[in-house]
Amino acid sequence: MTSNRRIGTESSDTRRQLLIAAGELMREEGYAEVTSRKLAQRAGLKPQLVHYYFRTMGELFEALFKFSTERYLAQLDRIATGKDPLARLFELNSDPTGATMQLEFLALANHRKEMHELIAEFGQELNNRVAAIVRAEMADHGLPFPQVSPEEIAAILEAVARGLAFSGRFNEDRFASTRKAISTWLETIASSRRT
Repeated sequence: MTSNRRIGTESSDTRRQLLIAAGELMREEGYAEVTSRKLAQRAGLKPQLVHYYFRTMGELFEALFKFSTERYLAQLDRIATGKDPLARLFELNSDPTGATMQLEFLALANHRKEMHELIAEFGQELNNRVAAIVRAEMADHGLPFPQVSPEEIAAILEAVARGLAFSGRFNEDRFASTRKAISTWLETIASSRRT
């Protein structure tokens, strides 16, 4: 049974501070090490405040996932209107920090089934937004991918970028040069505008 006690507001700076600290802790030590005590210590707050803002650790993880994905989608929106969106999109998805968080959330979903639905919903939203960026680039530049849909290109870009990000944790030099080569290739494709 859920408690009816007062919970801190979602717009609170303290709540945001806790979510940022939880993300740092999760990236550095893994989701299993995100406890209310460690989180409070990382955020420089009293442990009771964690449960003031989040009734359970499950609630904290769901809030952290939403917080992280909202920030990620805001980056996608900036990329969509900026220069060389395909290259910037690839760089965003091949960021080892983001890849680490993705792995931790997937591992967490194995133990907390409520995360499955959140991850599935986000995956669909992500593919739709990335496909929209790809579709716009294909239309603006007349990019020659007639046998592949924007959704398929989006999935390929995400999979390759994430794969590089995961492996980059173990072979940083190779990761960096491959990431740069693919970004340069994507910039070259985009710069060849239709005449």
